[in-house]
Amino acid sequence: MSVSLSAFPCVFQAAGGRGLIETSPRMGGNFAFGGTLPDGTHSLLTDWHTDTPPIYRYSFGPAVFDPALALFAWEGHPLHDTVYTQGLAALERWHAAPTSTPVEQHHCTAWAGFDHWNTNYYHWVAHTVPALYYFLKHAGQNDVFLLPPLTPWQEQFVTLAGLAPERRLITHPGTRYAFPRVVYTDFVRGKTDFTASATSLAAYAALRQAASTTPTRGRYLFLERGEATNRHMPNEAELAEALTTLGFTRVRPERLPIAQQIDLFAQADMVMGFLGAGLANVAWCQPGTLVYELVPSHHLNPCFLAMCIQGGLQYWADKVETGVAHEDHYTPATLPLPVGEIVRHTQALLHWRKGQIGSR
Repeated sequence: MSVSLSAFPCVFQAAGGRGLIETSPRMGGNFAFGGTLPDGTHSLLTDWHTDTPPIYRYSFGPAVFDPALALFAWEGHPLHDTVYTQGLAALERWHAAPTSTPVEQHHCTAWAGFDHWNTNYYHWVAHTVPALYYFLKHAGQNDVFLLPPLTPWQEQFVTLAGLAPERRLITHPGTRYAFPRVVYTDFVRGKTDFTASATSLAAYAALRQAASTTPTRGRYLFLERGEATNRHMPNEAELAEALTTLGFTRVRPERLPIAQQIDLFAQADMVMGFLGAGLANVAWCQPGTLVYELVPSHHLNPCFLAMCIQGGLQYWADKVETGVAHEDHYTPATLPLPVGEIVRHTQALLHWRKGQIGSR
């Protein structure tokens, strides 16, 4: 049976209004060499600009939260614009759940804290971190922040941010949670992914301050994808070896405690890596850091350029031909990396960056 979105209410309808959190300007990137290397190579995305949607908060209730779907319901119906990227199937699964599904009753105001892809590091950094920062600044004393069962690194994040245990409500798939009132912010559904969000910038700065009060600049970091299955590059190790001869440190961020990750990237003068969740660590870089992103040809996505614009970082991106003919975010490359070309570009970018540092 075909179901349309119009069959389900939206969060604005449930709230009957909304409160403005922030607006942001339309901004372009700050590109190394003005976007063109001395050999004539052009960076990707030089004509891209951030989006400018107003960012809102919504308050509604009574409401029910389903952590398995990461969506909210009001008056017995799921709110169609809280499903993020899951589509209509998630709304249908809400109604298909067994009537025996337990519902845990709470008597406090709950704030939305995560999306359905919360174990993805980028989604956590881009969505949960600013939502949590806003909660800590604006929530009532007895309000709670909704969280999934926390992984060790997520536990480190919320502790570093200063979220007290009594303000955390850990939710579990298979149980639904009822509240007299819910506060939902646009951060959770990715509305700031392509904006120059001041709230996100402040959230990242607060965590950087908590983890690394006086970082020393000067590190060159190469983020390895390593065993990551999505968008695997067949000869990444060859590139990594070549970059170490230029002074780069090979980094597997997922192997480090969160505070150490943040501190490491706060020390960076240049960060290089493939499009992927680990590159969200550029959120911890200080203004002026140069980010060199290698973007697979079958998944062109400006989310990390947006993060660089937001943080006042400098940027360069090369498209890496992968041999994959269709657009997706997981297929491994069938073509090897052009290691020599990437190394030459890296040398030029390093020379440019060192010249900037020397002119301070």
